[in-house]
Amino acid sequence: MNPTETPWKLFMNKFEIPQSKRVQFEKVIRTQSPESATMLANTSLSRNELIIIIEKSSPSTIISACEKYLPDLYGLMISVEDNNSLRLNEQLCFSWSSINSKSSFYTGYSLRFELIMNLVVFGLAHYNRASEINDSTNEANFDENAKLIVNHLKIASGIFDFIARVELSRWMNPPEDRPLECTTNFSIALSSLCVSLANCVTVRKATKQKTSTAIIAKIACESWHKAELTKNFLKDLGAPHYKKLSKSLRGYLNCLITLLYSTTMMFMAKSYKEQEKVGDALAYFSLASPLSKYKKPSDSRLSANLVALVNEIQYEHQILTKENDVIYFEKRSDPNSLEQPQPKGLVSPLTFSPPMPSFMSIQ
Repeated sequence: MNPTETPWKLFMNKFEIPQSKRVQFEKVIRTQSPESATMLANTSLSRNELIIIIEKSSPSTIISACEKYLPDLYGLMISVEDNNSLRLNEQLCFSWSSINSKSSFYTGYSLRFELIMNLVVFGLAHYNRASEINDSTNEANFDENAKLIVNHLKIASGIFDFIARVELSRWMNPPEDRPLECTTNFSIALSSLCVSLANCVTVRKATKQKTSTAIIAKIACESWHKAELTKNFLKDLGAPHYKKLSKSLRGYLNCLITLLYSTTMMFMAKSYKEQEKVGDALAYFSLASPLSKYKKPSDSRLSANLVALVNEIQYEHQILTKENDVIYFEKRSDPNSLEQPQPKGLVSPLTFSPPMPSFMSIQ
């Protein structure tokens, strides 16, 4: 690796966005006033626009479509839930696919199901927008892009946190056969993943600003721990559900955890080198996994980012090894005697507040 090359991109995947089938609320829900019929028709329109946009458009456009539909959806929920006078022409049902499969749809008969899946789409769109910005990041635009990436990840993390804490607890008697996205573990896992990657941006920014390597090591450690937490929450769904996740997603998480662990060890090594504890520094580097230990993703974009980041670790290790051979002549310490890195996160979820409903009742 050329010593002047610095990897500016994160090792960051993209998610498939769940898709849905159209619904016409004005045909399902009986109304007694033209105004209510118009409100329902507008809600159908904003929802169906979102469904089309999910299939064909960019993350930014999906975010805008969610922001347009969610006030209508919250208005519908306020108007319909616990409304004993409401009459339906037919059963209200919603069909949604999952990140695991575009072709298989789950059917739900609750507006809570509809709301949770829309919030999942909203969160994933912010995540994918961050990934999209990451793909275009280089040295020249890093500072500007870093702010945008962290902001989208904080928003996404807050949305998933809100789903787990608030909306899922409000869903009474959810069906057994529901998308993985409609589980508390999934939302907590995605919230943790967003925080992990946002802290990765902070690590890169702190490195550029020549922050103390001891502090950077703590932030890197937090990224690693949050990535592990992501995998653990998904695995706690149970083996059958975990195996339903795509092989590429499971492989990505395994790679990410190994990479962030190795990154943490690199910054621990650099910190001990600065303290002139070269033997300990060499021992920390010995714990970092070489590129041969990684199972490279089939996605060429992801693979290139992974190789660049691992090469950085290996290059730093080679530099220290050569310096030790010529200058220090230190014996590598026993890795088992090393101090465990301590995490310190600088990024937390941005609290999600539901939008004001666009209407409060229908008649």
